Amino acid sequence: MKKIFIVFAAVFLFSALAEAYSIDIRLDSVYFDNSTTTNLSNYIGKKPTLVMFFYPDCDPCQKEAYVIDRVYSYFRDKVQIVGISLSRDRYDIGDFIKEHHVKYPVWRIHSRSDLKSIGGILATPTVVIINKQGKIVAKFIGKRSFSCLKQILTNLVEGVR
Repeated sequence: MKKIFIVFAAVFLFSALAEAYSIDIRLDSVYFDNSTTTNLSNYIGKKPTLVMFFYPDCDPCQKEAYVIDRVYSYFRDKVQIVGISLSRDRYDIGDFIKEHHVKYPVWRIHSRSDLKSIGGILATPTVVIINKQGKIVAKFIGKRSFSCLKQILTNLVEGVR
């Protein structure tokens, strides 16, 4: 019985460790003249990462874009920030970027089935914060204040969390 428990504990531990590095979301360029693709995993691991999932015509998402832009300007080279549109409509995404003066990189989701690697998205905006080790440390649904996001990211940058 002890051996079975040890095996289950080991499997659980290794799956938990693997989960920290298994964020696999394929992304497509939002621009018509660019067929670039990437993966969210390319942004993870060097520094803390903030990801905002949004729909371009979502009012709370539009308000959150300004907050995320402030976070982007404040942390510059210390935090990786990425916007991911759940809409595939390049016109809507382009209008969103222009109207809200978005400075951080924005991509289109390649397939919504990829979202299961972060536990899915129930509503937008959803902000996911990932530490340098690739583990999700926070996931917020709805608008968050600059000070809330700043506090979490400052702790990650300083190695507190």
